[in-house]
Amino acid sequence: MYVLAITGGIGAGKSTAARVFAEHGAVVIDADELAKSLLRPGSPVVEPIVEAFGETVRSRDGGIEPAALAEAAFASPEAAAKLNAIVHPAVYAALAGALDALAAQARPPRVVVIDIPLLYESPQFLDLFDAVLVISAADDVRAERLVARGMAADDVERRMACQASDAERRSIADYVIENDGDESSFREAVEEFFEREIAPRFS
Repeated sequence: MYVLAITGGIGAGKSTAARVFAEHGAVVIDADELAKSLLRPGSPVVEPIVEAFGETVRSRDGGIEPAALAEAAFASPEAAAKLNAIVHPAVYAALAGALDALAAQARPPRVVVIDIPLLYESPQFLDLFDAVLVISAADDVRAERLVARGMAADDVERRMACQASDAERRSIADYVIENDGDESSFREAVEEFFEREIAPRFS
């Protein structure tokens, strides 16, 4: 079972790349979705998050309200790092468990792709993967995409400031795909990468 991590900054195109891999038969796990599941009532990270960020982030049902948490966590790189320190060990455990379960199947998948935005910020995850693919795009290009999707410009700026730089992400990359153009060109580049590097692992 070959495990490929896809990482990149917000707006870089990770989800589009992951969809291409899924279309070709890879099993895709979204680390962000795992993290969101940890915000539900009863999760062991709920109380540490409330202790770190205050009761305003607690939801009515006793979990964590994602929008309130995002506002608090993206206020500064220090706040984002505080949240990562709480959540990432639990995400690691959940992801490792999911990969173990896949590997234990009678017929494990040949290729598993993990969409994981904050990989550089949490290097302990690297031992779960066989290789890392970085999706790279210039800051202004990513910002333009995010604003076009409806995100406020100041929110985009705060979120990007709380993430690693492209140079930092490239330092952990086995592969890099550039995504400064349109979606069609990017999908073509991902398809070419898949055929060259991943398709042979299905045979």
